[in-house]
Amino acid sequence: MTAPRAPSPPEDLSARRRRRLGFLVFAVPTLLYLSLILLGATTSNIGISALREDPQHPLGFHLGGYQSVRADEFGTGSPIWLGQITRHGDSAVLPLSASGDLFAQLPTGPVSDLVFFESTLFHLAPLVPAEMLFALKWWLPSYLLFLGVPVLFRAISGQLRWGYLAAVVVAASPATAWWSGIPVNTMGFVAAGCALAVHGSRALSSRRWLVSACAFVVAGILLARTPTYYQPTAIVVGLPIVLATAVVILTDRSPLRARIAAIAAVTASGLAWTAALFWESRDAIAAGLSTVYPGLRQSGGQALDPGFVFGATNLGWLRFQTVGASSNQSEVTTSYLALAAAVIVVLLTGRLRGGARSRWVVLAVLVPTLFWAAWALVSWGEWSAAIPLINRVPANRAAMGVGYLAVVAFCITLSLYRGTTPGQRLVTGAASGVSVAALSVWGGISLLTSGLISELAPWMVALSAVVSGLVVFVLVYWPGRAWSMLAGGAAAVAVTITAQPLTLGLGDLRESPSAQQLLSWGETSRHDGTLWAADSAEMVSLMTATAVPSLSYRQQIGPNSERWELLDPTRAHESMWNRGGTHIEFDWADSGIDFEQPFADTVVVRASPCVVQERIAELRHVVSIRPLDASCLVAAGRLTWSGRTQYVYDVVPAPAP
Repeated sequence: MTAPRAPSPPEDLSARRRRRLGFLVFAVPTLLYLSLILLGATTSNIGISALREDPQHPLGFHLGGYQSVRADEFGTGSPIWLGQITRHGDSAVLPLSASGDLFAQLPTGPVSDLVFFESTLFHLAPLVPAEMLFALKWWLPSYLLFLGVPVLFRAISGQLRWGYLAAVVVAASPATAWWSGIPVNTMGFVAAGCALAVHGSRALSSRRWLVSACAFVVAGILLARTPTYYQPTAIVVGLPIVLATAVVILTDRSPLRARIAAIAAVTASGLAWTAALFWESRDAIAAGLSTVYPGLRQSGGQALDPGFVFGATNLGWLRFQTVGASSNQSEVTTSYLALAAAVIVVLLTGRLRGGARSRWVVLAVLVPTLFWAAWALVSWGEWSAAIPLINRVPANRAAMGVGYLAVVAFCITLSLYRGTTPGQRLVTGAASGVSVAALSVWGGISLLTSGLISELAPWMVALSAVVSGLVVFVLVYWPGRAWSMLAGGAAAVAVTITAQPLTLGLGDLRESPSAQQLLSWGETSRHDGTLWAADSAEMVSLMTATAVPSLSYRQQIGPNSERWELLDPTRAHESMWNRGGTHIEFDWADSGIDFEQPFADTVVVRASPCVVQERIAELRHVVSIRPLDASCLVAAGRLTWSGRTQYVYDVVPAPAP
């Protein structure tokens, strides 16, 4: 007869639960991430009508409305990634521009192969469908956000759930939805890198040398991406999270020598990877720093309309509203800065577990929050444009990013909050809710009266304030309850659930006959070393996505001045083309060559294809939205794109004299 098994000791059960929880923390986000990759699902706007062969009959699966304001995403960023996938990971040929791969987070050498590791996987394009590789890159920052933020919160307060709430609110914030995830691209990598830094610090104090070394190396790789995507957001959002992590490590209970060594190790790793990455891209960075914009741009603190700063809670109807002519949906969207008021109330009236250590962690996030809020609410004067690093952040970009810090500070504070009595929680919760509701009303009324969103009705402002105040009250009065946190997450999701599309696959950019034809022509041109040019932005996007080498490309970081001099020998129009983030467009004329700048981010070369070919000999193909009649052109076919006929011509060089 078998003797009954003795019950497991309590410590064994506790260790088993921790291991199971640790597995779920990693496994659940990973399974969701893999599912999205296998489906080829993204919230990209590449299915918008402008990027279809027939706007009325899109190919593929589409759900929800597309954002025409996100032209830099569906017209530039996403096509650049798709072009890299089409080339099986090889860099684009940019005849007029310095390489923009650094800020597109695409590899150009051995260091960036490691730092931009997901883009390195584009070399698998012959084996893996393009839509899967695109989804892999699209969702990686969100995946790291939902891994890193909860783990970082557990290191701060011992609780995962507040980290999950913070991740949900960050991912569902209006600026995330209307900026195609730009803030998450910064926060995801920063949060994961910081979580690894804390893990490495604790492994070091336990003398697990190999684990700590690996953690510091990988943390450095992740943190090296911080300045490579969108620098204003990286400065506003990324640096305070790194600072808070340093406070967490320095105030840990491990030996002081181990804590200092950990800070030194992760700092050295991050700086080494960043320096190596910048050195590898030094030529492109030099081109960018010498541009009129953004290289020479310096900004000071500015008193913006309060709606730009505190309006986030009122943006649940933005998908169906018209923004004033002076702005657009992206420019008015932010995150929830009003939550900073609740943090201040809790710090003044409540108690935090962990004593001084907890307050230092909260202040490491709250103080930068208040600084950047002041940068966007107060006119600092011309002298502020001389503050190093800070002057790289325009006030409107500070307003866009600072609310994310408020979200993080709010969730950290409540993860440490200790309400001693129901009465004390009632006072703190009520004061927090009222303060947040008041800022919500201020922001909403400002949006309405300033004309930014004139369709915002007073009842919408009132409802937004009531919901915001109630959610904050519930979270403060019942901190950590599953149902209260679900209510908070649901309220955040409700604001932006209609703002983004869902697309499966790549739609017309891959499946349409026009895309298939350009894929073939692009492969031939890459082999022959010939170039194309087009006179419509929609066709340029298709050519970029299908890896057609082209003069009409987005100049991401800066110009190749020597090549531009072929078109502009006297550099008389340098102020137009010596810019980063510039759309290079052509307007085909009968003769000559001239330049125009209809918008700050656009340079139009109005020229005869024959003249352009005489100056840039590799130009052998042009596409036009109207029939052309020039001595150097031979009709080569027609395409349909964006609902219009596109005329394709071969450019025949003039015979040598």
